[in-house]
Amino acid sequence: SMMTLFMTITGGINWEDCYKPLKDVSLLAMGLMNLYIVIGFFTILNVVTGVFVNTAIESANTDKDIATLKQMHKRWAQVDNLKQIFQEIDESKANQVSIDELEEALATNKMSSFMESLGISTDDVWSLFLLLDADENGVIDLDEFVNGCMNLHGPAKSLQVAKMSFENKVTRQAIKHL
Repeated sequence: SMMTLFMTITGGINWEDCYKPLKDVSLLAMGLMNLYIVIGFFTILNVVTGVFVNTAIESANTDKDIATLKQMHKRWAQVDNLKQIFQEIDESKANQVSIDELEEALATNKMSSFMESLGISTDDVWSLFLLLDADENGVIDLDEFVNGCMNLHGPAKSLQVAKMSFENKVTRQAIKHL
């Protein structure tokens, strides 16, 4: 009987051939045979589905890793481009850029277009220079230029907006105490 059950599940025997003798025995035996086939069928179906779902999950995790690597490579490429741009702006080769050098470089279409492609407005060169000059010494070095442009790149991030809101709140409180 165990061999018959195995063969009905694996396709070795036609189910009807097993039902005919069971019909003569009892309807309960036929019901149990049906129950066995249903349980066996759904068990196999569950295992196959589990394999496909597991493969899909592993594939999704790999996609996340690939997206992370692509984003890192994009950032590195932007940093390299910014370093090259800085070298082009720095005509004096002093590893520092003055407001005049920046203004002159942004007057060219190539430089202005590149900065605009990063989402950095070049309309107000003086404001841009002040934002890039982190140590406020009147010149921009390579690190200030790259870090400043990467921070200014694209739309404002929620952290930057929250930081500005907090600083504004602290400033208002300080003014009230005066």
